[in-house]
Amino acid sequence: MSPAELQALLQLWHVPGIGSWRMRNLLARFQTASRVLKASVRELSQVDGIDQILAGHIKQSAAERFAEDQLQRVQTHHTHLLTYWDADYPEWLKTINDPPVVLFVQGSLPCLSQKQLAVVGTRNPSVYGRLMAEQFSRDLTVAGFCVVSGLARGVDTCAHRAALATGGNTIAVLASGVDVIYPEENLGLAQEIAERGALVSEYPMATKPEASYFPRRNRIIAGLSLATLVIEAGQGSGALITADYALECNREVLALPGNINNAKSLGCNRMIQQGAKLVTCVEDILEELPGYGAGSEAKPVSLLLSQDEERLLALLTTEPQHIDALATRAALPTAKVLSLLLQLELRGLVLQLAGKQFVRKG
Repeated sequence: MSPAELQALLQLWHVPGIGSWRMRNLLARFQTASRVLKASVRELSQVDGIDQILAGHIKQSAAERFAEDQLQRVQTHHTHLLTYWDADYPEWLKTINDPPVVLFVQGSLPCLSQKQLAVVGTRNPSVYGRLMAEQFSRDLTVAGFCVVSGLARGVDTCAHRAALATGGNTIAVLASGVDVIYPEENLGLAQEIAERGALVSEYPMATKPEASYFPRRNRIIAGLSLATLVIEAGQGSGALITADYALECNREVLALPGNINNAKSLGCNRMIQQGAKLVTCVEDILEELPGYGAGSEAKPVSLLLSQDEERLLALLTTEPQHIDALATRAALPTAKVLSLLLQLELRGLVLQLAGKQFVRKG
């Protein structure tokens, strides 16, 4: 699409009340956005969904400055502007009820055409939830999937980091412009995702996050993905909204079972009662997606460990252990154990908790 047509499309997109469905109807009728803007009120109002009031708004659109600003920001921030009619637009996303007509993508366009699986959950996971988010994301990456999530605190962050640490790609769908990272603490992670995967948003550049944007962006997370895996979610969690969108798109919904006494597992356990696939390993997921398990290009990280690292790793479990206890059991100085643990943590094998407690991942 030419720069002039992109500008016309952005002007049309900025008209209040236009929406994705009406824009698709208009371009189906007039072929290009510039022709839409030049059409008469009478011609516009003959299109399904366009009444005379909206047709008047289209004719009175004064969004040239908005469109020019967006195109400038796209260029400044090295961002791709994808439209519903472009060849690189994700085919899976086109099949949802309300696909965005404009996507801002910072990073790799080819990763949008990979097989993708959403990993979502609470912003405040338990130790178990964090470990499982990382384990499943690593295993899915090794199986050749691109992990999709929302860059939020908690499960989303764990999923993105684990996919990157395993040498794979990951996609973060934002509830803001791709140049406005939220939460700010994930700025470094977002930059790494843009280098090795993609940041995606339907919101204009420079848009700040608002509460109503998060549920809406969840439909894109679900729409990009063959299936949605919910790691840990309480009642009312945004992850359950993503799962609902997945069902609406006729995609698989998968859930990790949790402690019945843990409020953070109530949503997952209820989903399983209602028919979601209970999963305990990546093989359970691949069973639900026949034909999508092979062909991984991502490789697991090297696990060449020293003798002391192997000995220390063998002592670790998913139960937290204090560094002093580990030093005693390993018969090594505490300073030496701390250095080894930090190396294992950098390799994605160990997780440090508060109070110098450590657990093994996966």
